[in-house]
Amino acid sequence: MLLAALGVLTRIVTPLQTVVNARLRGTLGTPFRASLVSFTVGLAATTIAALLLGPYPLVPESALHGPWWMWFAGLFGVIFMTGNILLLPRLGSLQTVLMPVLGQITMGLLIDQFGWLGNPRHPMTMARAAGLVLAVLGVLLAVAAADAKTLFGGPNPFGSRHGAARTPPPPAMLSADTLRPPADGRSTNRTRSPSIWLWRGLGILCGMSLAVQAAMLGRLGTALGSPIKASVVSFILGFVLLCAVVVFRDHGLDLGKAIRGHNPPWM
Repeated sequence: MLLAALGVLTRIVTPLQTVVNARLRGTLGTPFRASLVSFTVGLAATTIAALLLGPYPLVPESALHGPWWMWFAGLFGVIFMTGNILLLPRLGSLQTVLMPVLGQITMGLLIDQFGWLGNPRHPMTMARAAGLVLAVLGVLLAVAAADAKTLFGGPNPFGSRHGAARTPPPPAMLSADTLRPPADGRSTNRTRSPSIWLWRGLGILCGMSLAVQAAMLGRLGTALGSPIKASVVSFILGFVLLCAVVVFRDHGLDLGKAIRGHNPPWM
């Protein structure tokens, strides 16, 4: 029961992290910069915890003989976090949470069914299949409710005048001009654009990547003798990948604007 409660707690924290990262993205300009800041903080926190709690040695010799792929869990963490930052302004908080959950459930069942990534097999049962059906129905109901609200609630303020989607500023930065309908009178309703389903599909893929990362981290944590040390390895890889992306794609990370902008410390 304690582990189940911990699982629920992590799912409660995840949407909060997504909102914080979305605020970071609005301030820093790109989702990769926001992910880099988030990974930097995570790397610092888990490294301190690993050094304080051990066990030692930090990397036992037996871990070096494990499968090579277990060291690359951080790649899937980058996909999940950056994807969520992109999804929030386009899908809203509810769908940004629900789509990855559906992806997690689906990939988790596949991993259990086929024993992928060295996990023990847990074949599909009627109860598991019923749970998947209920999850799909719940997501479809949430999507239908969101589409109905968008359809009857007015134009989408996040569309451009030429019908192309653009990234919205964070809620605190919205102005009256941002909320004004397009001058050409054309609707930018999200439900009328097929691209919304591409974003929903991306949300499901992000959730599937998180399930893969969890399985890989489980194997790595067992090899290292500590889930915290497995998190450190994951954060190191994610940090290195995001540094490379930010340097070559975003031409660096300028924190001066964010610091001078009187942003909240929780960001």
